[in-house]
Amino acid sequence: MNRFLTTKKYILFLILLSYFHINKSKAQTSRPDSLLSSIEASKDDSSKVNRYVDLGIELLGSDLKGAFDYFDEAIQLATELNYKKGLADSHNAKGRAYAQQGNYKEAILNFQEALKFYEEIQDKTGEANILSNLGSIYYLLGNNTKALELHFKSLKISEQLDNKLRIGTSLNNIGTVYSKNSDTFNEALTTFKKSLEVFEEINLESGMAIAAMNIGEVYFLESKYDSATYFHEVALGLCDGTLDATFPLTQLGEINSILGNFSKAYEFHKRAMDISEKSDAKFEMIQSLIGLAKTQKLQQNYEEAITSLESAKPLAIEIDAKSELVEIYQNLAQSQAQLGNYKAAYDNEVNVKSVKEIIAKTSTEKMIQQLQFEFQLDKKEAEIKILQQDTELKNAAVFNQKIIIVASLVALIMLVIISLYLYRNNLSKQKANRLLQTQKEEIRIQRENVVSAYEKLKSTQAQLIQSEKMASLGELTAGIAHEIQNPLNFVNNFSEVSEELVDEMKEELEKGEFEEAKSIGDEIKQNLSRIRLHGKRADSIVKGMLEHSRSNDREKVPTDLNLLANEFLRLSYHGIRAKDKAFNADFEIGLDEQLPKVTVVPQDIGRVILNLVNNAFYAVNEKSKLGIEGFQPKVIVSSKKTENGVELSVQDNGNGIPDSIKEKIFQPFFTTKPTGSGTGLGLSLSYDIIKAHGGEMKVESEEGKGTKFIIQLTNP
Repeated sequence: MNRFLTTKKYILFLILLSYFHINKSKAQTSRPDSLLSSIEASKDDSSKVNRYVDLGIELLGSDLKGAFDYFDEAIQLATELNYKKGLADSHNAKGRAYAQQGNYKEAILNFQEALKFYEEIQDKTGEANILSNLGSIYYLLGNNTKALELHFKSLKISEQLDNKLRIGTSLNNIGTVYSKNSDTFNEALTTFKKSLEVFEEINLESGMAIAAMNIGEVYFLESKYDSATYFHEVALGLCDGTLDATFPLTQLGEINSILGNFSKAYEFHKRAMDISEKSDAKFEMIQSLIGLAKTQKLQQNYEEAITSLESAKPLAIEIDAKSELVEIYQNLAQSQAQLGNYKAAYDNEVNVKSVKEIIAKTSTEKMIQQLQFEFQLDKKEAEIKILQQDTELKNAAVFNQKIIIVASLVALIMLVIISLYLYRNNLSKQKANRLLQTQKEEIRIQRENVVSAYEKLKSTQAQLIQSEKMASLGELTAGIAHEIQNPLNFVNNFSEVSEELVDEMKEELEKGEFEEAKSIGDEIKQNLSRIRLHGKRADSIVKGMLEHSRSNDREKVPTDLNLLANEFLRLSYHGIRAKDKAFNADFEIGLDEQLPKVTVVPQDIGRVILNLVNNAFYAVNEKSKLGIEGFQPKVIVSSKKTENGVELSVQDNGNGIPDSIKEKIFQPFFTTKPTGSGTGLGLSLSYDIIKAHGGEMKVESEEGKGTKFIIQLTNP
């Protein structure tokens, strides 16, 4: 769907909606013949100027030339009367007429004239409206920077006036400009939502519907379908049955088809097409048919999709909707290819290329026209300035003649002028000093705010790192418990057996069977050796974990990476199994027995290995939940000696990492896990730890097949 054509419609709607601030009685303006009779019967006064403007507005939809004539009559009479409010309203109305005609140059010039008069009479509402209209014209010309500047000025004045209609209109226009760029979608959503709140306050349903549609559109582009559905349904509840309803209906159809709700999708598409057909709205019908074809494609009904697209094609050609025509040809090519009609698919691809070339050419011509327009506008403004300067020079000449006539008063006048100049200069210096002091104070406050924000950032970062460490500790706890439980079970079992053997040895001694008693004693000794062996195993586990948990001892020591990898692989596996009884995965260890020790901080490298193994088990577990037949989750940890040091790798056969996010995985706070399942710091901290050891961390991944993380460390 062409996002920007629909947005243009909404921004122009709001320009026209907000225009009627000129005269609140315009909602009750009588028919043109009644106005004309009133004009003929009235005197040449301000009310006659207003009637000329009213009559011109009435004729905008039917007789544009007649409208221009009445606006010119209003300007001429207002000039004779020096009626500045009438001049402002007349130029505003004339600018609107030129904008409707597509003559943006004259529209801008008339809006600027209107703005000048509104500023002179201090009509803030008029100023806000003109600034908004100018912003919308520059948006249509593609100058988004200028458009935003003007819309924000309009918003500032509207907020000072607490004019809710103008505030909502300006916010919606600002959001529309932001929504043209995917990098500013967040700003667009913020302003659209503020616009919706303002229109809700004044219960303006048309404004509420447009703001809700725009919000739904941005969420759709971000693939946030739940939010998009909610706001499109809000808009639909406000405008259902009208032509504007075709937009949310078509997009709701696309969303439901993406989510697999095809029956519901077809209902929405049918409603959109019925409204378009009833209103004979060809553009909306094209959009509805394209949306229907996309749904049919997703359901693999390629022949029906081709039928829908072929119905849309002549309409798009008729109204010269080139962007929609590109979309039609692209979908036709894809559908024909799916049916094996490769020649037809190729022909449509050629059509796509042809239309795109026309669009590019048109865009270039439009850019050239815009540059010419801006040049002519600057030239005209320069001419106006020259005329003003010429008028000023003529006035100066007249003034000089008067000075010569009243030469006797020159000395007194000069004295007064010099006194006023010195007084004004003194006032200017005082004002400059006050402004300088104010700026210094603002700079001081901003510096303090920056320092405070920096300290808060450092504190927050430390808290997040600590959270990540605690999360790692939590992962270890269950695994440690399992590792210690095994030797403790052996100790308990051999202790019980030894107690029974002691009782048997006593019985044999009482019977005088010393050889048998001696044999039992040997068994007891073996059991004690086993108890001591497993006790030492538990002791080594505890000591090892204490060694890894020390926060103050960060010295590098020669470390056996094979031992470290083996230990943390098992701890991770048993830890996950302890938390999720349904979890099941194979793991394989392929360690190089000739691997030399490397000088590292074992606590830090252990944390890296644990994080990578945890991520690997998480990946294979998520893939196993998909129920893929024959899939066996597996994690492989291996090591090998390299020419410059050692290499340790952790490999899984999970879903893999898409190429689009592969470059982001080592960035702080980036995570693909659901909210609450990770801090997004694990891989970032791991990457920093390996870099701090002078090593490298690499990732190899193929989407759908798995991922392999490689740690390379060198010996000094």
